[in-house]
Amino acid sequence: MTQATAHDYTIGLDAFPKYNRIMARLAEYCHTSPKIAAAVFSALSPNNDYHGNLRDANTLLTAAHRGQTLADFTVSTYGQNKRKAWRIAHGEDPLELIVAKKTRSFFLNIHNPNDPFPVTDDGHMVNVWRCKRESLVGLRFPHRLYDEIANGVRELAEQNKLVPCQVQSIIWMTWRRVHGIKTTTQTEFWDADMIAARLGYV
Repeated sequence: MTQATAHDYTIGLDAFPKYNRIMARLAEYCHTSPKIAAAVFSALSPNNDYHGNLRDANTLLTAAHRGQTLADFTVSTYGQNKRKAWRIAHGEDPLELIVAKKTRSFFLNIHNPNDPFPVTDDGHMVNVWRCKRESLVGLRFPHRLYDEIANGVRELAEQNKLVPCQVQSIIWMTWRRVHGIKTTTQTEFWDADMIAARLGYV
């Protein structure tokens, strides 16, 4: 946090609220609720790039609204995640289906960015925690480490009077800048990225 710039703070503070606004727009576009849109988006997210994730969520929710079958469309993520998201789109409880810590926290952070508990840890956060940039390919970390990092983020959030997901996002933006990591950020999600994701609205 001490290395974060004003820009890192600005982007980090609005990262999950922006996700929340995007899911509200996606829900409107696909005739569903923001909660379901956020849950479907999250369920499809493992090892899925941001644009692909948006396209897949749009594709699946549109198919569900049109009464199509699971076999009528494809997504760019795992089949088990597609099936899970499909069940959510048809009314099953997201919290009964999204059980992996990272994906569950991602959903909860998107659905309610003010929730003081969930923290979306990923490989980048593991690198931050270890103060060492290592390859994320094949990275696995135990529940104990996930909880340790999440608790550390919550402590930082309390110290800085922020929500944990804001702290996590600020740390990620700072780490990305310091190490020159190229990626699509949430700041681009509203206009150009919406068009790139073929969602058809700006």
